[in-house]
Amino acid sequence: MRADTAVLYFVKYPEPGKVKTRLAQSLGAEDAANLYKLIAERLAAVLADAALHRLDVIVTFDPAEREKEVREWLPGHEHYLTQRGAALGERLHHAFDRAFSMGYAKVMALGSDTLELTLKHIIDGRDMLKGKSVVVGPAVDGGYYLIGMSAFYPEVFVDIPWSTATVFDCTLERLRRNKLTWGLLPMLRDLDEAEDCKNLNAIIKGKG
Repeated sequence: MRADTAVLYFVKYPEPGKVKTRLAQSLGAEDAANLYKLIAERLAAVLADAALHRLDVIVTFDPAEREKEVREWLPGHEHYLTQRGAALGERLHHAFDRAFSMGYAKVMALGSDTLELTLKHIIDGRDMLKGKSVVVGPAVDGGYYLIGMSAFYPEVFVDIPWSTATVFDCTLERLRRNKLTWGLLPMLRDLDEAEDCKNLNAIIKGKG
């Protein structure tokens, strides 16, 4: 039986020079890609038990021509969805639209580079959607690592200054303007700068 909630797991194929380009400026393209790969794999392991909690994982990947490699890298999921659109807002819009059209009652999108994320954060987000229109997990850098909806609200992705420190604040303003209710998850850190790597080994091992 299909779960009522989909988790869109947004990933990029970990090719050096194509992922974590800001981190690569200090670590080098190869090391930055390897770190991203480790974090993405850790989160994939976290999501391995999602089905036990009635959550369906949809691996939402980029670039499209790497589908075979992504399926081999992150195997075992029923659905794989190509990211479509230039900006993140377009990609989120398309993925949410597809997931709701598949019949899911609630949909959440999750980044693949969030440190210290646990399955409990995701379950808590799903539970918040029972009484809220939207749930958001803010990131330390001013963006968000998770966003979920109890129905499709495409206006949430409009006129957001993506890849800036004001994404989260602008998203809340968008929610207020459209009179949508929301719940907030704890603030977590994404893997963006070299300083984010300080406790990386402990985090990967589940001790962070």
